[in-house]
Amino acid sequence: MTLWYVFTFLISALIICSFLYLRLKHQLLKEIDQFLIDETREIERVLSHESKETHFLMRFEDDVMARKYYPFFFQVLDQNGKPLYTSRGFQELGYVLKEGVIANAINKKVTREEIRPAGRRTPYRVISTPVYKHGKLTEIIQLATHLRFVRKNLSHFRNNILIGLFVVLVLGTLGGWILARRSLSPIGYIASKARSITSENLSERLIPRGTGDEMDELIHTINEMIVRLESSFKRMAEFTADASHELKTPICAMRGEAEVLLSKEREPEEYQESLAKFIEQFDHLNQMINDLILLSKSDTTQVELKMIPLRLDLLIKDLCNFFQVLADQKEITLEMDTPEEVNVIGDKLRLQQLFTNLMDNALKYTSKGSIRVSVEKNKDSALVKIKDTGMGIPKEEQEKIFKRFYRVDKSRSRETGGVGLGLSIAEWIVRAHHGRIEVESELNQGSTFKIYLPIEKRNSSKTNLKKS
Repeated sequence: MTLWYVFTFLISALIICSFLYLRLKHQLLKEIDQFLIDETREIERVLSHESKETHFLMRFEDDVMARKYYPFFFQVLDQNGKPLYTSRGFQELGYVLKEGVIANAINKKVTREEIRPAGRRTPYRVISTPVYKHGKLTEIIQLATHLRFVRKNLSHFRNNILIGLFVVLVLGTLGGWILARRSLSPIGYIASKARSITSENLSERLIPRGTGDEMDELIHTINEMIVRLESSFKRMAEFTADASHELKTPICAMRGEAEVLLSKEREPEEYQESLAKFIEQFDHLNQMINDLILLSKSDTTQVELKMIPLRLDLLIKDLCNFFQVLADQKEITLEMDTPEEVNVIGDKLRLQQLFTNLMDNALKYTSKGSIRVSVEKNKDSALVKIKDTGMGIPKEEQEKIFKRFYRVDKSRSRETGGVGLGLSIAEWIVRAHHGRIEVESELNQGSTFKIYLPIEKRNSSKTNLKKS
C-alpha cells in the first residue's frame, strides 16, 4: 500500500513539475520574443528614415552592441531574401536562410526559430518579421539573441524542482507509510482477535472503533457472523442433546421390556403382543430419525425442492377430506370455508407435509370442539388459517414452539406420540417457500396458525399481456 501510494504520488508530482517547467520555458521564450519584436519595430523606424543609406543602421548597431545582458544581432533582407545589411554578430551565428521564412513573409507571418551555432553551447532565438510599405513586401528584418539566461533559469528551476521533489518524496513516503500503518492497524487487531475466537469462546466480540468507517462496518459484519456461528453451535449442541435423549428413552424402554419378556417363559400371545409393541416403537424411532435427517439437511441447504405451479386451495381441500375420517372418530367437527382459487409456486410434497403436520397437531390437541380451515388471498400472499378449539398455548410458550424437540405439554405429547419436531419442520418448509408462519393462541381456548405463502404472479402477467 505504501509503495502504491509513493508511486502514485511520484507520478503526480512529475506531471505537475513537468507542466510547470514547460510553462516557465514558454513564458521566458514569450518574453524574449516580445523583446525582439520591440527591437524590430525600432529598426523599422530607422529604416523608415532612409533605407538606402547604411550609416543609420551602423549607428544603431553600435548602440545595441554595447548592451551587456541581452545583446542582439540583426540582418535586413530584401523581398527576395538577399542581405541588405548584416550586423557583425549575426554573421558569426552561421545562420542559413530557409525557404519557409520567405514564404511566411509573403503571407505576412512572423517566423520564430531556435538555432544552435556550431561550436557553441548556447542556443539562439531568431525572429524574422516582414516589412510592408503600401501593401508591398519591401524588407525582412531578422533579429537574434542568445538564450543563455533562459537556459540558466530553466536549469536552476529544474535543479530546485529535483531537490524539492526529493524532499517531498521522502516526506510523502514517510507520510504514506504512517497512513498505511494507521489504516491497516485495525486489520491486525481484527485478524488477531478473530484467531483467538474458537468454538469455546464464541461469546466474545470485536470492539468497534466508533469511527463509522469501512473498518467499523467490517467489525460489525464479523460480529454478526460470530453471532450466527454462536447461535448455530448452540442449536447444534441442543439438537445433539435432545436427539440423544429422545432416542435413548425408547431404546431403554424397549430393552427393559425385552429383559422382562426374557426373564421367564411366556405364552405365544404375550410374545406376539410384545413384538407388536416393538414394531410400533421401531416405527416411531424410524419416523424420528427421518425427521432428524430432514432437519439436518435443511440446515446445510441439501434439501432440493421441486418447485412447480399448483392450486393451493385444492391441496388443502384434499387434506381436509383425508383428515375428516380422523376427526369423525374423535367426534370433532372439521370444516373448511369455501376457498377461492389460489395459485402458488411450491413443492407439493413438502406443502402436504407442512399442512399435514399442522392439521395433525390440531387433531391431537383438540379433545372436543371444532377445527376450521380457510384459504384466501391477502395482497401478494396466500393466507391459510388452521383454527382449533383445543388446549391452546400459553403466551410465554408461543415463541418456543418452533424449536426442535420442544413440547408445551410433555406428558400429553408422550401419549400422542409427538417428539417436538413437527412444528420445526413446518417452519422450515414455510421459510424454504419464502413465506412466514404465525400463531395466535390462548390457553384452554384454542390456537390459530396462519401461513403466508407468495402467490404465483405468472397468471397476472399473462392476463396483462392479453389485455394489452
